[in-house]
Amino acid sequence: MEEKSNEKVSGGAKGRIGGASIAWVTFYGALCGVAGLIPIFPYVGGGGYVPLTTPLCLIAPLLMGAWGGIVAGIVGGFIGMFIAPAAYPLGVVDVVLNAALPAALMALMIDNNRLWKVTVPVFIVLGIAGYLVPFYIPGAAGGFGKVPEPVYFILTGIYWIISTVIAVTPLGTRLLPKWMRSTDRKQRYGGIFLGFLAATFVWWLPWSHIYWYVFNFSAELAVATLLSYSWWVPALSAVSTVITIPILEAMARSGLPKIEGAVW
Repeated sequence: MEEKSNEKVSGGAKGRIGGASIAWVTFYGALCGVAGLIPIFPYVGGGGYVPLTTPLCLIAPLLMGAWGGIVAGIVGGFIGMFIAPAAYPLGVVDVVLNAALPAALMALMIDNNRLWKVTVPVFIVLGIAGYLVPFYIPGAAGGFGKVPEPVYFILTGIYWIISTVIAVTPLGTRLLPKWMRSTDRKQRYGGIFLGFLAATFVWWLPWSHIYWYVFNFSAELAVATLLSYSWWVPALSAVSTVITIPILEAMARSGLPKIEGAVW
């Protein structure tokens, strides 16, 4: 415990973004950008793919704190937009969807003990909007078909109700932020996995439904997409956790000054 209290912590200062150095943020952002060339899942219905950028941006706030992680994601998103256009068919919109949004949602989960009054309304708004748009708003007036109920409600609910329950209960408001920073590996694995799961599930709704609206997805294709990603999100969260923990442990042993808001 005494050793912990003697750690040097980098806070906001000149040449830093939320405690992380501009050089470190820029380097990680460039890595996220290049990762846009690597597909990890095709778009259901064709036309593009989810890039490796997205899980790297989820990891970013754990390594660099909230602001450093979000800025790194934005940098990576803009780089990826130019070098991997297939992963960014909507241009600047995809910079937000593929990179900035996952980093921001994970940043909320990391500090959900303080920010749950922000996290929970954000999750609920994204969830309700994800259910209504585009098959109820604008619905038939916009040329969208009728989705099967209650199947559509249940499938959509998987993506935001689970995340909201995690965020609003003591699991998210007290335990997860503690577990993410724990020296107990089991607690850390559990905390980071659940953080990734909550952030990624709720991220998926705006990321996918904007495409549904722009490309006028059929009701059948939307249901197929919901089913396809319902297993992919937990799998991505598990793989991302397995990759992240050794990185955090290596950072903790590196002797580098601790970054404010990071969990290593």
